[in-house]
Amino acid sequence: MKKTIYLLTSILFFSACNYEAPVEEKSDNISKIFEKNCETVIAYETAFCQENIDYEKFYSDKAIIKGTILGDKDSMYVADRKVAHQELWKKYDFSMPPLNPLPGVNPETKKMDGSVRNYFDITITLTENGNSVTIPMYNSFDFDDEGKILFLQYYGDFTAAFLSLEE
Repeated sequence: MKKTIYLLTSILFFSACNYEAPVEEKSDNISKIFEKNCETVIAYETAFCQENIDYEKFYSDKAIIKGTILGDKDSMYVADRKVAHQELWKKYDFSMPPLNPLPGVNPETKKMDGSVRNYFDITITLTENGNSVTIPMYNSFDFDDEGKILFLQYYGDFTAAFLSLEE
């Protein structure tokens, strides 16, 4: 009987030890995915400020964008985003400090999932008169398996910013 207990204990011990390895490996893989996605976010935001976005490089074909500009559709697609950017770039210049992305988490598990979050300030300048305003922003990026933006949410009071610059 003692031999059976020792045998079962040994099996359970080794099974428990082996179970941890995949978790660590998965965590390391998620960290690498997050780092790669951070690079994508930084490159995307830089391209936005430079008014030169390669939409096919950054966005999935199935991407959905949600924002907080008064009058925008509830959900936009990449084609809508291109038009919106072209209209904004005609009147405004945008700049931001270096970004410090944060990891996002899966809502159910509360574990890192490769998504990226950002809190930062963005400065908007009306090109015709040089007036500027800086507003706080929050962005949330989710990615597909290829590392392209699948879902982008942005929060900032663009409507008030634009109105204040037009006065």
